[in-house]
Amino acid sequence: MFLITGAMKNLIRSIFVILFVTFSFSGCEKIKDLSEVKFDASFTADMEVNVPSMPTKALNGVFYATATVDPLSNSDLAKYAQKIKEIDLAEVTIEVLSISSYVKLITASLIATCPNYQDVEWTISNQPIDSGTILTLGNENGQFDNLNKILDSLNKFTVTLSGQTDVDEATFVLRIKFKTRVKADALS
Repeated sequence: MFLITGAMKNLIRSIFVILFVTFSFSGCEKIKDLSEVKFDASFTADMEVNVPSMPTKALNGVFYATATVDPLSNSDLAKYAQKIKEIDLAEVTIEVLSISSYVKLITASLIATCPNYQDVEWTISNQPIDSGTILTLGNENGQFDNLNKILDSLNKFTVTLSGQTDVDEATFVLRIKFKTRVKADALS
């Protein structure tokens, strides 16, 4: 038969308190995880780009195209619009959907703008494109951070693509795609 002394009782009591507190906190985190929903949301803008014929064949072709992106056009995002905690930009791509002939983008600039927010700009240089080409744009200058602020506002924003090509007459259709990871409160 074991005799439990006062010190042993205090030790056992302390162990139970530590276990209770540990399970309580881990349980709260599990409940918090259940109250949060995470999902991927993508926003796209298709642009028809026309490089008009130039009067002198020695000149490079120039182009300018613009489109509007509405974050609330994504049904999942619209469903949780009032409950969003965070939108995190994961990837920005430009896909060539169709093209009239092989084109080399000598210089190109993709700019996302929204009133009251800093413009977000990517530059592309000496990039050949053909149907099916996918260009992945980077975050070298903190572009994702600035675009996250625009996306968090849920406001529509404008994307503009302009630049020069090595041909002076061409048409192509591009899809600009913004892939994001969204966290929203599922309960409130």
